[in-house]
Amino acid sequence: MLGASLVAIALAGMQVFIGGTRLAYALPVYALLGLGGLFAVFSMRRAKPSPGRACLLSSVLFFGYVLVRAWFSPVPYLARADIFPVLGGLVVYLAVALIFISSRWRMAILLFLLLVALVQVVIGAIQFRNGNNFMLIPFLQRFDYGRRASGFYGCPNHLAGLLEVLGVFCVTLTCWSRWPLWTKLLIGYAGALCYAGLALTGSRGGYLSAGVSLVVVAVLTLVALRKAGSEIFWRTAVAGGVFALVLSAALFFGFKKSDYLSGRAQNLLDTGNIRLDLWQGAIAQWKLQPATGAGSGTYLYYGRRFRTSRVQLDPVEVHNDYLQLLAEYGAVGGAAFLFFLGAHLWRGGIAFQKLGPRRVALSSQLLSNNLALNLGALGAVTAFVVHSLLDFNLHIPANVLLLAFVFGILANPGFERESEAAGAISRVASGRLALALLALLLVAGSVRYTRAEFYAERSRVALRDERHLEAMRWARQAIARDGQNPETFFYLGESRVRRAEDITNAAARDSFFRAALEPFERARALAPNDETFLLALGRVYDALGRFPEAEWMYGRARDWDPKSTVVQKSYAAHLARWSATRPGVDSEPRWELPDKNAPLPEPPAARP
Repeated sequence: MLGASLVAIALAGMQVFIGGTRLAYALPVYALLGLGGLFAVFSMRRAKPSPGRACLLSSVLFFGYVLVRAWFSPVPYLARADIFPVLGGLVVYLAVALIFISSRWRMAILLFLLLVALVQVVIGAIQFRNGNNFMLIPFLQRFDYGRRASGFYGCPNHLAGLLEVLGVFCVTLTCWSRWPLWTKLLIGYAGALCYAGLALTGSRGGYLSAGVSLVVVAVLTLVALRKAGSEIFWRTAVAGGVFALVLSAALFFGFKKSDYLSGRAQNLLDTGNIRLDLWQGAIAQWKLQPATGAGSGTYLYYGRRFRTSRVQLDPVEVHNDYLQLLAEYGAVGGAAFLFFLGAHLWRGGIAFQKLGPRRVALSSQLLSNNLALNLGALGAVTAFVVHSLLDFNLHIPANVLLLAFVFGILANPGFERESEAAGAISRVASGRLALALLALLLVAGSVRYTRAEFYAERSRVALRDERHLEAMRWARQAIARDGQNPETFFYLGESRVRRAEDITNAAARDSFFRAALEPFERARALAPNDETFLLALGRVYDALGRFPEAEWMYGRARDWDPKSTVVQKSYAAHLARWSATRPGVDSEPRWELPDKNAPLPEPPAARP
């Protein structure tokens, strides 16, 4: 089926392009996913089992609220980081819940993702062995995580989020599927490689969530086997126990051979972890607007405002999906999410009872592909529920799409229900229409912004490589196609600043500095709480000798982010430069931090 193939390729493609964390790489994949959704709709020719009513209703309420709140968020560009994954996730979810009902298609997609994951494990092994930032695709870069494996992703924790899901599916397919023995052995070996790759990520949240998910699958397996008779139950329990002991011993000796991994595993619950400070900032942000939150992506700003002195790296994410949901979408978003999660777990539990204990009691056939998928989905959701307490996998598009696939399995277990009433048929028809509309919207949005994001990314890379004129050219082309991206204006202004710093002629240098003011001001207008643009403006005003205006910019930055050492050092450099032009005047701060609740004073009049 063409639709299933395109969806599978899109799921894998999002992983390959650093998890879809940069829109320039993610938008073409979203367009491909939208096309897959459209082909899936038109390929449906016969009635299929319908997804649960509560599952569909909870999806409409939760994701509908997220989309509406994101649309009205204060910084439209930041909201795109939530809008596109939600649209893409809904396309995957509805395609799996309404159309890819057959266990054959679902397992085929999982096998394709597993093959891509094994490639990532190999890349991760190279990264771990060499202790470098090796990436198979040269123009993609990851942050410097030393020996920790991240595969195609930019962060090891996000690779762990992928492997813990595929690993638990390998376990359930090996134990419960109707595949031939040789196929099961291969799947089991691939699952072992997934968990080995998970170990190389050094993700303590991944270790914890993978362990919990395996325990859940083991307990549910024993519950199902109780109906098969005591002999099969105890034989399986003993065999499973022996396997668990062997696996534990292998992990113990494997970790013991690596001081790095053993150190991270032993420090699983670190009370001094910087995450605690990030969580406090998210709670403080939530208290500002407890009902609806501050808006999509705003923790980027409020994380700085409420940071502690220990947090000096930019607190872009909370490292707790639930607290970030509260901070940005409020209690309404949190309640809608709980309804969504509860509805799907309830539906998955009912399907487990029918496919597991009830079917085993009535049939001599133990094995079932649908049961294997159901158990894998329950284990995968468990893993993400635990992992989201410590990381932000649900803010990584590749993992959002993967989890949408999992929830689609829970929403519709794929077996014929006892009765298909008119209401169920209506739900399928409405779902098909919604899938078509969402797929069209996803394709249109991707096409609309792809070129602008491509040019913005070219500008960013050119600026990083100190190719200032090229960075200016690409930034101007990006701005011509999208005037809502503050980062593009920053690239334009910063490239002009760096060009000015390379020029010795005073008049030419000042002209470049003055030219940088306009894009920085436009960036600040789009994201007024982003202190990056305030510091950039202060720097330019200092270079032009307009120190009172620079004082105003630094003062606003210090008021918003009083515990940032970068802000304090920038302000100190400003004072030193200003005092150098006024002999006999010391460089004591001239800007006293105002009361948080008091309005800021008016800025000094700009010079003509």
